[in-house]
Amino acid sequence: MKMSGARQLTVALLLASIIGMGAPADARDGRDRRLAQRWDDLSPQERGEAYRNYQRFQKLRPEQRQDVERKYDRWRQLPPQEKERIRGNYRRYRELSPDERREYGRKYQRWKEGR
Repeated sequence: MKMSGARQLTVALLLASIIGMGAPADARDGRDRRLAQRWDDLSPQERGEAYRNYQRFQKLRPEQRQDVERKYDRWRQLPPQEKERIRGNYRRYRELSPDERREYGRKYQRWKEGR
Protein backbone atom coordinates (compact mmCIF):
# COMPACT_ATOMS: atom_id res chain seq x y z
CA MET A 1 0.00 0.00 0.00
CA LYS A 2 1.49 3.35 -1.03
CA MET A 3 0.62 6.49 0.91
CA SER A 4 0.52 9.97 -0.50
CA GLY A 5 2.95 12.53 0.84
CA ALA A 6 0.07 14.33 2.56
CA ARG A 7 -1.04 11.14 4.32
CA GLN A 8 2.55 10.39 5.34
CA LEU A 9 2.87 13.85 6.84
CA THR A 10 -0.49 13.39 8.57
CA VAL A 11 0.72 10.12 10.07
CA ALA A 12 3.93 11.78 11.25
CA LEU A 13 1.98 14.64 12.82
CA LEU A 14 -0.40 12.21 14.45
CA LEU A 15 2.42 10.16 15.91
CA ALA A 16 3.93 13.32 17.34
CA SER A 17 0.58 14.50 18.73
CA ILE A 18 -0.28 11.15 20.28
CA ILE A 19 2.81 11.27 22.40
CA GLY A 20 2.41 14.96 23.05
CA MET A 21 5.51 16.18 21.26
CA GLY A 22 3.83 17.70 18.25
CA ALA A 23 0.77 18.97 20.01
CA PRO A 24 0.41 22.72 20.41
CA ALA A 25 1.66 23.88 23.78
CA ASP A 26 -1.76 24.60 25.26
CA ALA A 27 -3.03 21.18 24.08
CA ARG A 28 -0.14 19.59 25.98
CA ASP A 29 -1.09 21.66 29.02
CA GLY A 30 -4.53 20.05 28.98
CA ARG A 31 -6.44 23.09 27.78
CA ASP A 32 -9.14 22.42 25.24
CA ARG A 33 -7.62 23.35 21.89
CA ARG A 34 -7.66 21.36 18.69
CA LEU A 35 -4.35 20.02 17.48
CA ALA A 36 -2.78 21.87 14.59
CA GLN A 37 -4.42 20.89 11.33
CA ARG A 38 -1.94 22.54 8.97
CA TRP A 39 1.82 22.75 8.73
CA ASP A 40 1.61 26.55 9.07
CA ASP A 41 -0.13 26.13 12.45
CA LEU A 42 2.92 24.43 13.95
CA SER A 43 5.75 26.17 15.75
CA PRO A 44 9.27 25.72 14.33
CA GLN A 45 9.99 23.17 17.08
CA GLU A 46 6.81 21.22 16.27
CA ARG A 47 7.64 21.31 12.56
CA GLY A 48 11.07 19.90 13.28
CA GLU A 49 9.62 17.07 15.36
CA ALA A 50 7.01 16.29 12.72
CA TYR A 51 9.65 16.29 9.99
CA ARG A 52 11.89 13.94 12.01
CA ASN A 53 8.90 11.61 12.51
CA TYR A 54 8.25 11.75 8.77
CA GLN A 55 11.88 10.85 8.04
CA ARG A 56 11.74 7.91 10.46
CA PHE A 57 8.51 6.77 8.83
CA GLN A 58 10.15 6.88 5.40
CA LYS A 59 12.90 4.52 6.62
CA LEU A 60 10.45 1.84 7.81
CA ARG A 61 9.98 -1.39 5.89
CA PRO A 62 6.67 -1.58 3.95
CA GLU A 63 5.09 -3.94 6.50
CA GLN A 64 6.07 -1.58 9.31
CA ARG A 65 4.50 1.34 7.47
CA GLN A 66 1.31 -0.66 7.03
CA ASP A 67 1.31 -1.40 10.74
CA VAL A 68 1.63 2.33 11.49
CA GLU A 69 -1.23 3.06 9.08
CA ARG A 70 -3.46 0.43 10.73
CA LYS A 71 -2.71 1.89 14.15
CA TYR A 72 -3.37 5.39 12.81
CA ASP A 73 -6.74 4.32 11.42
CA ARG A 74 -7.60 2.60 14.69
CA TRP A 75 -6.60 5.74 16.62
CA ARG A 76 -8.79 7.93 14.41
CA GLN A 77 -11.80 5.76 15.19
CA LEU A 78 -11.44 6.02 18.97
CA PRO A 79 -13.91 8.25 20.81
CA PRO A 80 -12.40 11.55 22.04
CA GLN A 81 -12.68 10.43 25.69
CA GLU A 82 -10.62 7.31 24.97
CA LYS A 83 -7.97 9.34 23.16
CA GLU A 84 -7.73 11.69 26.12
CA ARG A 85 -7.49 8.73 28.54
CA ILE A 86 -4.59 7.32 26.51
CA ARG A 87 -2.85 10.69 26.38
CA GLY A 88 -3.32 11.06 30.14
CA ASN A 89 -1.77 7.64 30.75
CA TYR A 90 1.19 8.62 28.60
CA ARG A 91 1.60 11.93 30.42
CA ARG A 92 1.61 10.09 33.75
CA TYR A 93 4.18 7.60 32.41
CA ARG A 94 6.43 10.46 31.25
CA GLU A 95 6.30 11.95 34.76
CA LEU A 96 7.68 8.75 36.33
CA SER A 97 11.28 8.76 37.47
CA PRO A 98 13.73 6.59 35.48
CA ASP A 99 13.63 3.99 38.28
CA GLU A 100 9.83 3.95 38.27
CA ARG A 101 9.83 3.54 34.48
CA ARG A 102 12.22 0.60 34.71
CA GLU A 103 10.05 -1.03 37.37
CA TYR A 104 6.97 -0.41 35.25
CA GLY A 105 8.75 -2.01 32.28
CA ARG A 106 9.69 -5.07 34.34
CA LYS A 107 6.11 -5.48 35.58
CA TYR A 108 4.79 -5.07 32.05
CA GLN A 109 7.19 -7.73 30.72
CA ARG A 110 6.14 -10.17 33.46
CA TRP A 111 2.48 -9.49 32.70
CA LYS A 112 3.04 -9.90 28.95
CA GLU A 113 4.90 -13.18 29.41
CA GLY A 114 2.20 -14.52 31.72
CA ARG A 115 -0.66 -13.95 29.30
